[in-house]
Amino acid sequence: MKKIMIFIYCICLFLMVGCEKLKETVSRNDTKLKVNPAFVALADGDSKLIFLDKKMNIVKEIENKNKFQSFSIEGNRVYAIDDGTYMGTKPSMLIINLSSGHVEKKLKLPHVPSSYAVLKQKVYMASSEIFREGMPFFVVNVSSGKVEKLTFTSGMVSTIKHYKNEIFITINSGGKSSEHSNVYRIQINDASLSFHPVIKDNIELPPSDFVIEDNKMYCVFTGFSYGPRPEWVKNPERYTNKLMVVDLNNGQIISEKKLSKPFPQKIINIGNKLYLTFRTLTGLKERIFYFVFQNNFLTNTTSDGNPFFTIAGRSVSRYT
Repeated sequence: MKKIMIFIYCICLFLMVGCEKLKETVSRNDTKLKVNPAFVALADGDSKLIFLDKKMNIVKEIENKNKFQSFSIEGNRVYAIDDGTYMGTKPSMLIINLSSGHVEKKLKLPHVPSSYAVLKQKVYMASSEIFREGMPFFVVNVSSGKVEKLTFTSGMVSTIKHYKNEIFITINSGGKSSEHSNVYRIQINDASLSFHPVIKDNIELPPSDFVIEDNKMYCVFTGFSYGPRPEWVKNPERYTNKLMVVDLNNGQIISEKKLSKPFPQKIINIGNKLYLTFRTLTGLKERIFYFVFQNNFLTNTTSDGNPFFTIAGRSVSRYT
């Protein structure tokens, strides 16, 4: 009897110690950072994700054995992509708590990711892989980690964004195609996804990037500032260093504006300003300019920011 009591006591002691360690681990993971991050950036050849305060001091570092290809911030989470092309790893997405900096979950991805957006606990993701059916586009449930829907696009998807609980993507079909290169609105059915063109015009190239504000889509086109221009593009000037404003309600183009600087890359909106980055020929670094819009026309352009950084909402991606 005495031996049984000692055995039971040892089990209880073991469970108590284990529970305490578990509490310590959970407490340590859930502990908020001493300073709230203001920015997130890629560093050390993209092998590290760093959280920065307002003075650009590092408050947290998250290392990756391979490389992060990109990341985005939605709510209090950072979604970082590893495409699995380094050292024989598999494609994955890390979900990181922005307040504490700890990794909450790692999702396995069925295909090499190229671009994505997160909306209502679901990841809408395009792949750079090419199959006979086209290029994979799939939806992953963040909670379960399972792929809920899978379809194929006729060309490369370069940009995915959401606006008012809808997903918008660019598809570059290339050359002559029944599906012209455009921005598409995704409609989700019970069994499938369907893509519907936003711009009611036969545009030959999709925008390099776009933002949506007040039911207007602001599209930036990099085009062909230098180098050869494919023969199938009949009007290359229309897609070179251009900004296009589209009415999201009817798909009509409101205005088109020639940009004064070449190689526009990314565009975001903060307040009444649109921030664009332009890639320079010197060292392929990027400069940031912002544009103020009134009645759909540019009224001012000003150089702003650090050439080594690109603002992206509440995040910062470093270009070196």
